[in-house]
Amino acid sequence: MKNIIHVIYPAEYLASFVIEGDHTDDDLLEMVFARWNHGSGMECDQFISSKKRSLSVNDIVCVNGIHYQCASIGWNEVTSDYVNELEEAVENNPLCDLHGPWFALSEVMYNRKKNLMTV
Repeated sequence: MKNIIHVIYPAEYLASFVIEGDHTDDDLLEMVFARWNHGSGMECDQFISSKKRSLSVNDIVCVNGIHYQCASIGWNEVTSDYVNELEEAVENNPLCDLHGPWFALSEVMYNRKKNLMTV
């Protein structure tokens, strides 16, 4: 089976590739996390050549059309609308131009969590 994978660093980078085999989404997410993290010992060539930071909390991985956001522990399924809105929020955050998309993503997610706590 061909599993179509997209690694999405919101407002920063998109990588697409195929992982062959009959795997669950959980297994695929763990494989992708290991392959896209410096120091895992399982880094893939595409990740190394991209010279990108390690996949981390709040980044998105799409597995066969289903989007997952990396959490502190595990993954949360999210919609494509959520991913598009997140990309826009990161792009429009002032920190994106000042310090880069990762800083903007961190602030966007911090503000979202803070707003949820005050509701």
